[in-house]
Amino acid sequence: MKTNGSVYVSLVFAALVGYFGYQWWLNPARAVKQRLGEVAASLSVPEGESETAHLVRIARLRRYLGDDLRVCAGSNEIQSRDAAVAAAAGWKPQPGSGDVHFVDEQVFIESETSAHAYLAVELTVRDRESGQPTVDSRDASVSLQKRDGAWVVTSAESKEMPGRP
Repeated sequence: MKTNGSVYVSLVFAALVGYFGYQWWLNPARAVKQRLGEVAASLSVPEGESETAHLVRIARLRRYLGDDLRVCAGSNEIQSRDAAVAAAAGWKPQPGSGDVHFVDEQVFIESETSAHAYLAVELTVRDRESGQPTVDSRDASVSLQKRDGAWVVTSAESKEMPGRP
């Protein structure tokens, strides 16, 4: 009997390892969330960023966006990846500002190559007068496509434009 019990425990353990391994390495929702985190990190402006680091960060952002990108924020609309990258490259918040986070992410995998996420975009900037950090949060809807084996953002929409730093 003792051998049968060990076999059952081993099978259950192997099944659990397989399940959690799948969730950690292969789950498409996890890959989409990771990509969204990379986008947020590429949009964030670190304090004391050199010009070279700025160019590298913006070049990295370009890889995460589809060439047919469409972004709507309030009444403003951007209709290409190049325009979005140019807008991100031109954004120069004051030192210690410009931290972007995506929170409360809800990811829906629509097919093997299509996903949609609902999330809140939190932008932390320093108040010009007091120097204290302020957080502006907006809900957003993001569509992603899997192209050449990687998830890229193809559209993003926010009802209101985040406050300007």
